[in-house]
Amino acid sequence: MAESSLKIDDDYCTAVGKYCSKQGGYLEEYIKQYITILQGIKKDAIKSGDVAKALDAYIKYAKKLENQIGNISTNAQQQANNFIKAVDNADQYLF
Repeated sequence: MAESSLKIDDDYCTAVGKYCSKQGGYLEEYIKQYITILQGIKKDAIKSGDVAKALDAYIKYAKKLENQIGNISTNAQQQANNFIKAVDNADQYLF
């Protein structure tokens, strides 16, 4: 007969939350480096003209990504922690 119990691995859920947070930190750093590189190109290579204007607009929108992924990855970790807490609270009534 098939088993009908639900097993939740708290350690796995915690590890996934930490992984998301860590990867989000890496992505945040990559975005900052990318923006710095784009600004360097604007400053040293493409100083005027239509391409420079387009690059300015691109940099402006790329800057909007800053601190967004970090917030999302932190939220993912919080959700994993909240899930574990919710299961633990519900588990009190089962055992």
